[in-house]
Amino acid sequence: MTSGNKAWDWSKSDSEHWLVPSEESYFILNRWKNEGFSTFLDLGCGLGRHSIQFAKAGFDVYASDLSRQAIEALASKAEEERLNIRTTCCDMVSLPYGDAFFDCMLAYHVISHTNTEGIIRTIAEISRIVKSGGEIFLTLCSKSSWVGGKPNSPLVDDNTIIKSEEGPEKGIPHFFADDKMIRLLFREYDLLHVRNIHETVYDNIESDTWHFYIHGKKNKA
Repeated sequence: MTSGNKAWDWSKSDSEHWLVPSEESYFILNRWKNEGFSTFLDLGCGLGRHSIQFAKAGFDVYASDLSRQAIEALASKAEEERLNIRTTCCDMVSLPYGDAFFDCMLAYHVISHTNTEGIIRTIAEISRIVKSGGEIFLTLCSKSSWVGGKPNSPLVDDNTIIKSEEGPEKGIPHFFADDKMIRLLFREYDLLHVRNIHETVYDNIESDTWHFYIHGKKNKA
């Protein structure tokens, strides 16, 4: 089985939500600034809301995404605002960065967009490129969303569905984790904070979804 990763179709998204930094990013930005971290990766950057935020705060920003459309939009915005953001179009299962290159990495509502094999490969890549003592902050879809039965979408494997609804995520796989999986997947990290959050309204739309929010520090060798 391969990861089956597929880029978002940004032409089908008209929400301003994706241009505004997430509320968690303000906490993590200030923490990492206080930690003296500098080299930052916005993994699955989309249109670059967090890349721009961190660049303006003085971080050395790298941004990657599978969508060339998104990368081109961010590169244009960075040039317009004279921000030094190094953009790369690539798949998260094979990142074009050196070992132990980054102090910190953010992946917000991104790495769930794969299947079980893809999530294992992606987290291995994250662990490869983040320094010992460096930190990560990311989200994963939670299996708490499956209460009462698996979602009404085609199953890829025991943890993964394909989104079938119209919109930018149509045809994209979504991996769902539980607490046991998280502890296994992130065994190379000290888990500083793991939250399983129920969202009842998302982007002004009624919702019934759960996501894990994971903050970890890579174990020192």
